[in-house]
Order: sequence, then structure tokens, then C-alpha cells
Amino acid sequence: MSKMKPLYDGIKLNCTIVSDTHIDEKHPMPWLPKWNLRNSLKDAKRNISPVDAFITVGDTTSRGSEANWAMTVDCFSKVPDAAKNIILTIGNHDCWHDDGFDSAINNYYKNFETICKRKLDKPYFSYILNGYHFVFLGNDCDSGCEASIGEEQMKWFEEDMEKAGKSKKPIFVFCHQSLNQKHGLPRTWDRNEDPNADPWDGGLGKNSDAVEEILKKHKNVYYFSGHSHMGIGGEKIQKSDGYSTFEKEENLRLINLPSLSCGNHHGEDRSMGVGVQLEVYTDKVVIRPRNTKKRKWLTVPIKDGKPYFEEMIDK
Repeated sequence: MSKMKPLYDGIKLNCTIVSDTHIDEKHPMPWLPKWNLRNSLKDAKRNISPVDAFITVGDTTSRGSEANWAMTVDCFSKVPDAAKNIILTIGNHDCWHDDGFDSAINNYYKNFETICKRKLDKPYFSYILNGYHFVFLGNDCDSGCEASIGEEQMKWFEEDMEKAGKSKKPIFVFCHQSLNQKHGLPRTWDRNEDPNADPWDGGLGKNSDAVEEILKKHKNVYYFSGHSHMGIGGEKIQKSDGYSTFEKEENLRLINLPSLSCGNHHGEDRSMGVGVQLEVYTDKVVIRPRNTKKRKWLTVPIKDGKPYFEEMIDK
């Protein structure tokens, strides 16, 4: 179990990204999600190149209760200084609370401030990290499993992407749900592949086309999602079944992360404890799937027979 280190010299941005940690006091083994999250933080902390951000792509909790968030805060407090920034994208499970959406979103805001050291008043926001633009989309209301992105958020998203595009650098967008019908959805939404699944199942929902249109207006855009609890799939499953963890449409790259703490399906590697390491260099973007529990890089061929995604930045 060696320390993590960048693939190349001269790294400009280094981020650990995980999804669907599902911290839950009612889990049959409540220690397990906490253990997986702490392992990921410990792995990030051991990186030879300091990690600029540790990012979750939603469903940090299984329900946005005070008790679940207290467990989450405990995880981060037990591994201080794992990264220069901690950023928590909101997911549909984070919006579910016995007392309703307002209680859930207020718990998210309060604990985001505690963990991330930044105050929020909207479930969507952006960061500038080492000169690179990071955009985070979130739910405006409880809409079940799909995302709820209202008019105000859509307007903000379009304007923020315009600002980001002026830098000519890669743009990194995070939303818990993938775009509709990507990564094998809707049939990959569950392990049984329901033949009668709704075309929107497992995806962003009614706003998907509008979000996709904004994304495709810009070069070098990387869209990270989770939600589906699919394992890591590479070139083999792309060839046999027509989908994978890493997909590309025009100038848009789509990356769907497995669940860190729940059983995964429809992938070549379905292990828990798997996230990705995002490495940005002057001329390229590299994304490397990693088992943070075993502290090992995955060996699934992702692109060009290599166990990672690598692409030159389009100038």
C-alpha cells in the first residue's frame, strides 16, 4: 500500500473525488460508511502532492438528519488536513428528512459551513481552485430521485459557465445525477435492468436537456455525477454494452462515480471504497480510478488500454 502520487511531474491541480458515502445511523453496520469515508480521507492525506480539494458528489448522508450529519462531521474531524478544501455536493438523499426539505437543506447549509469552512445560502455555488473553475449544482426542492433545478439556478448556471469559459481552461461541473440516458441509463438504474423503465430513470430529470445544452457551449468541460451506484466500467464494457464510466459527447466529458459505501452493479470493478483522482496539468487532464480502501489504483482499462482517462486540453 504505497503513497498516492501524481502520474506526471508539474501537476497544477490535484483533487480526490468520491460519491454516495451514505453516512447513516440506521445502516445495518453504521460504522461501514464512516470507515470508507475516513479511508478516503486518509488516502488523500497520504498523497505526495498535497490535495487541493476533497469533493463528494452528493448523498454524503442517507438522510439529511442532524444525527447523520454529526457522524459526517466526526469523520472529517478525525482526519484533519486531508485536503486544502473540502466540498460537499448535495444529493437527493441529503434532501430527505422526516421534517421535510427545509429541515434537510438547513442541516446541509449548517454542516457545510462546519466541514467546508464556507457559508452557503443556496444549494448551488462555484469555486475557483488554482485558477480552475468548479461548478456545483444542487436541489431547489425535494423532487424524489431526480434533480430539481429551478429557473433562478438555471440562469445562474448559464452565467457562471460563461464566466468560466473566458479562462479557456478546463471547467469541472458536479451534479449528483448524471444527464438522462447516459452511462447506460435507464436500464442500468437497477441491477435487474427493468425493460419498462422510464427514459428519465436514474438521470437528472426534466432539466437534463437544458443543462446539457449549456455544458456543450463550452470547451474542455468535465461533468461528474454519482447516484447510479454503478461500478467502474471501461473500454471492455463500452465495446460490449455501449456505455462506460467515462463517456464523451462532442466536447463534453461525462464521468459517473460508483458508490463509496453501497453495493455497486454494472461495472467491471464493483468494489466499495472506489473514487477517482483528478489531476490537471498545463496541457492535459488525467482522471484515475482508485480503491481508497486498499490504496491501490484500479487496473480496468479505461482509455487506449490504460487504467486511467487522459486527454489533451483543447486550446
